[in-house]
Amino acid sequence: MELLYVVEVDVRPADASGLTPVEVRDRVTSHLAEWLSFEHTPTLTIDSLSANGKATLVSTRETRSDNRVSWSIEGTAEVSALAVTVRTEITTNGRADFICLVTVFTEGARTSVRLELGRESLDGVLSPAGTNFFRRPHLLVSLLRDRDLQCWSGPSRVDGRFNWVNPRHAEFVWEAICADGRLLPILLVDGRDSSGQEFARKAAGELAGLAPVLAIDTQSQRLLLDRLDGVDASIPRGGARLVWPDLTLRHPAFTADQARVAPSQLLRMLSSVSVTVRGVNQLRSRANAAQREARNKQIAADLAAAKSQGNLSKEVETQARVIGELKAEVNQYDSWFKQVEEERDSYKAQAAQAAYWRQEAERAHRASGMRVTDWAEAPELAPLNLSDLASFLEKHAQGAIVFTRNAHQSWKRASYPHVGTMHDALISLTQAAIEYRRLGCHFGMLPDDWFKQEWELNLASTDQYMSKNKLDAFDFEDKTYSRLPHLKLGDNTSPNEVGRVYFAMDSEGERFIVDHVGLKLYGL
Repeated sequence: MELLYVVEVDVRPADASGLTPVEVRDRVTSHLAEWLSFEHTPTLTIDSLSANGKATLVSTRETRSDNRVSWSIEGTAEVSALAVTVRTEITTNGRADFICLVTVFTEGARTSVRLELGRESLDGVLSPAGTNFFRRPHLLVSLLRDRDLQCWSGPSRVDGRFNWVNPRHAEFVWEAICADGRLLPILLVDGRDSSGQEFARKAAGELAGLAPVLAIDTQSQRLLLDRLDGVDASIPRGGARLVWPDLTLRHPAFTADQARVAPSQLLRMLSSVSVTVRGVNQLRSRANAAQREARNKQIAADLAAAKSQGNLSKEVETQARVIGELKAEVNQYDSWFKQVEEERDSYKAQAAQAAYWRQEAERAHRASGMRVTDWAEAPELAPLNLSDLASFLEKHAQGAIVFTRNAHQSWKRASYPHVGTMHDALISLTQAAIEYRRLGCHFGMLPDDWFKQEWELNLASTDQYMSKNKLDAFDFEDKTYSRLPHLKLGDNTSPNEVGRVYFAMDSEGERFIVDHVGLKLYGL
């Protein structure tokens, strides 16, 4: 299995909750059962997970896949781990399973949760298995939203929210950045305006358990400027800076133009790092070690009892059981060793592939002399003329988006008053088109959700009226496409304010084809 993401948190009772350690564990297990059962049948409960088992959970929504779930209890009464594996088949680039591993570990008063995401090829197709897009499991969100629980990673509280930093907090922030025991990177966001607040909110939700997020106001940035400059970690205006625990490293910066896609880029970046840093599942290892120790003590006691009784047959029976258990343990170690070898080979292949594509990107960059697009340079959208903006977007998208003649004509006829809103929507749509091409035309989730979460665009993928009245089809470059997907720029308002952008998702050409810019096509 190729691991993609690892988050591990300690779960403690909130100060005012009054929960006992057992109640904390049961609350976590209850959240786990609810998460597994969401929009699936049959429904699992905390009792279902009290003994080893497996189930196929059938989705109650046609757009979602069925899940194959198995779970086991490992360890002893004092040190135990509930290990749950959720497999969902995906068919992108061959058959594969998208896998979520959940470990709920308890030892004394401690409860810890480890979440792992990965993918595993099922057919040996020589290409990356499965999805290019993933998000943190919603189980983590459920734990963070439970007011009776608190999640921690080392000395850092994990709550999925960002924190504002004003001048009173500046010294504490610098102390946190320099702290020797810091385990997690810190994302510093320019918080001088509302766009920074939205960026920080979105990033904090995605990066829970991977990086705390701080929105730094203008005055605090001035107080911290010299010290941040000293470690090459100044905050770009309108952007953000990720500060690693090791201050000698290069700290990635995200400009204002990258703010829309930065949370997903950060998730991919930190997820890959988390796999290496978190390493093997020590929680399950500790539970298994406790189980082996308890078993060895029991075997020693059984042998001693058999010898003291002079019961040779009982002694032979015990020895045979020991041999059988040791053989099973050897087989388990062989399986783990094989898995480690496969993961090692996978990581070597990924490293070689990454090095190759980096060289290719650098070569192409040098050959083309290209620079990163500054979307702020996009021309204004004229009230009756789409040409200047469309030309700019087509040029900088390098074919990822095109505008048909009808798109130009529809804008010329439109009386949509919010020209600035349309201008921004078309730029965001172009950025989405570029990412659509980069992802190989696979969103990894419902298109409507992807547009909303990644680009803050309201997309409707279908329209029954358009389909029924055949308003969706259009011809372009000797082919017929469907313009059912459309951006919604206003509803439940006056007719001349119901803005729409209708376009086709051309997976063959890896592009968006915009065929209408203006008002809703019908019902006005």
